[in-house]
Amino acid sequence: MIVAADNLTASRPSIHRALEKRDQAWLAGVCRQAEAAGARWLDLNPGYLPRGRRRDTWDFLIRTAEAACGLKLMLDTPAPADLALAVEMCSRPPVLNMATAEPARLRPVLEVAAHHGVEVVAALMDSQVPLDAEGRLSLAALIVAEAEALGIAGRRLIIDPMVMPLALPGGERHARAVIEVLRVLPTLFAEPPRRLIALSNLFTRTAGAGARAAAEPFLAAAWGAGLEVVMLNSEDEALLETVGLLAVLAGERIFAPGEYA
Repeated sequence: MIVAADNLTASRPSIHRALEKRDQAWLAGVCRQAEAAGARWLDLNPGYLPRGRRRDTWDFLIRTAEAACGLKLMLDTPAPADLALAVEMCSRPPVLNMATAEPARLRPVLEVAAHHGVEVVAALMDSQVPLDAEGRLSLAALIVAEAEALGIAGRRLIIDPMVMPLALPGGERHARAVIEVLRVLPTLFAEPPRRLIALSNLFTRTAGAGARAAAEPFLAAAWGAGLEVVMLNSEDEALLETVGLLAVLAGERIFAPGEYA
């Protein structure tokens, strides 16, 4: 299971301030911390950018991250034009994050990914997130068909079934649907896409107060359902410990009791 660090997002006040001040040293430290913690991917999310600041901000952020670490970068923005701009600045292949099933965000993002030959995350939502697994899987079929038409298939397409805050009304149904989608998705396609979740969404501060205790059990359930990529806070030692134990259960590493004393 690949860990993608979600620490470098402008929704964090410290990251927002560092971006505003162009504090390259501080942001580089965030990148190095994620790599040292065992992440293999790093999500870059500069937040909303006025048109006149997009090129400069993406250039600064990508140059800083590429110089500071060897992680695969995820370019995180809902705007296809911004993804097209940012991918040109990368010296090594990134992951585009993300397309959705909305017409304005599906084909335009997939076309950028196809043109550059890079991986792309597609979320199972259109104007809203379906409450059940069936609705999510219907969107998966649409996304996969559109991606295959552009030559994007198998591991180059990464499906995000959309984890929602557990504390929201219906949060439990959303959680069950995500696990079901993870389990069923590989059986539906000749070249199955990879599967990703953004774990931090489960316990967001706005809606998920008190749901933090669900993170490790949910991650274990998602892993058991076939999860391949998890976006999480690389400073969260409890989550990283769970990732390590899951690697032990997968036969990917030896159990060292001293690590978990």
